[in-house]
This record gives sequence, C-alpha cells and structure tokens, in this order.
Amino acid sequence: MAREVDILSYLPSILHEIKELQKVSEIENPSLEQVWELVESILNNQFILTLDDRGASRYEKMLGLVAGESETLETRRFRILSRYQEQAPYSYPVLKQLLDSLLGEGKYELTRSASEKWVRVKMELTVAREFEIVEVLLERVTPQNMLLYIEIRYNQHITLARFTHAQLAAYTHKQLREEVMS
Repeated sequence: MAREVDILSYLPSILHEIKELQKVSEIENPSLEQVWELVESILNNQFILTLDDRGASRYEKMLGLVAGESETLETRRFRILSRYQEQAPYSYPVLKQLLDSLLGEGKYELTRSASEKWVRVKMELTVAREFEIVEVLLERVTPQNMLLYIEIRYNQHITLARFTHAQLAAYTHKQLREEVMS
C-alpha cells in the first residue's frame, strides 16, 4: 500500500490557513501518491515472491517463459522461481532440497534407481496445479540418460477413512480420487 501524502502537513500550522497552499497541496498530493505507488512497485518487483503483473511479465520475457491467459499471478511467480532454481547437474540430495523448497516437505515422494536409471516423483494432490511447471523443471535438471516419471499421488483410503459413507456418497468416484478433501 502506497503512502498517503499530505504536503500541507510538512508546513508550519500557521500556513495551513493560506488558500493558495491548500490548493497546491490538493493538486500535488495525488501526483506524489502515484510516485510512491511506482516506487513501491519497483521495490516489490525486485523479488520474485512480491512481483506484480508488470514485474512477472518482465521476468517471463527475460527467461523466455510463456504465461497462459488464465494463469494466476501466484502460478506465474512459481514458474519464475522454479526456473531460477534450476542449476544442472543435480545430485539426489540437492534435487530433494529443490523439491522441498518448491513444493514443501512431505508434499511429494521422490524415489530413484541409479542402476535402472530412473527417477520417480509422486506429487500430492494439493500441489497438482503446479504439476506442469515441476514436470518442465525436472526434465531440464535430471540427467538425460535417466527415465523420469512424474505422477499425482491421489487420495488414499487413509485420507477418506475419516468420512462416513453417507458423507462420501455425495461425491462421484472421480471426485473422491482427484479432489482435495477437507
């Protein structure tokens, strides 16, 4: 939120009664508030987590990313952040740390087989909206000679066990499997 500007408040109180100074203050206050908004926007656009639309567009242009028309600002920030965090080649511990920072600890399952040359990532249903972004990131940072499997970890019995059959009857099988249950 930009600062509220009042030029008159910087003047001695005896000058507050002068009509010309009141008019100057009335005219210049909105312009100075716009300047503060621009300064705030510039400061926020220096950091990925506080980008606005203009800042996100600038980063996307620099990184060669294409944002969909229906994407939220949060998703665009996530894509930019994931691009900045990729630095191949990755070791297994570093890959785990990268996924922890992007998705959150416990929001995915990472397994690998060095002998069979594959990596499998099962993402929680709650982070499914970032599936495509994580898929692109992993394709860019995992070794090209390894197979990459990226899957969604759907609702399991343990998640649904706390609901009664009557409560679950309101949902279709697809909804029970693929929607976040609260």
